[in-house]
Amino acid sequence: MNMGPSDRVLAWWRGREPRERAMLAVMAALLAAFAWWYGLMWPLRAMRDGAEARHDRAAVALQAVQADVAALATAGATPPAAATGEALQRVVLDSLREAGLAPGRQRTAADGAFVLEFERVASPALFGWLGHLADDGGLAPSSLRVERADGHLRAEVGFGGGVAP
Repeated sequence: MNMGPSDRVLAWWRGREPRERAMLAVMAALLAAFAWWYGLMWPLRAMRDGAEARHDRAAVALQAVQADVAALATAGATPPAAATGEALQRVVLDSLREAGLAPGRQRTAADGAFVLEFERVASPALFGWLGHLADDGGLAPSSLRVERADGHLRAEVGFGGGVAP
């Protein structure tokens, strides 16, 4: 009769004295506890400690950014006088030409705002131009309406006048 591996192990186990079986069971339990601790708990604890350290660094960075924002807000508390009327139109149209953009239509709204309408404009060009106006000229639109249309944007940008609701 041919014995399989499990039969051989069972025969070996039965051949041990009760005291040896108890000692082997305790040793197996200790090996399992060792593997559980160093195979699972220790790496999880190391990952937790790393996450806590990253969180602490992020919290310090957030506080630094918030302090910088507060400093910038107080530094720019007195903005320069903004251009109005024809001077505003001239500044906006000059910056449009420099950016290589051409509005489909320009008009004056009922509230006195100077409004530019773009039918098909690429988003990087439009927002790049608006960013340039804000960074270099300190100008921001008083109204902005943007819609997607055929892979481009349809936009209506207003300057001056009342602020759109």
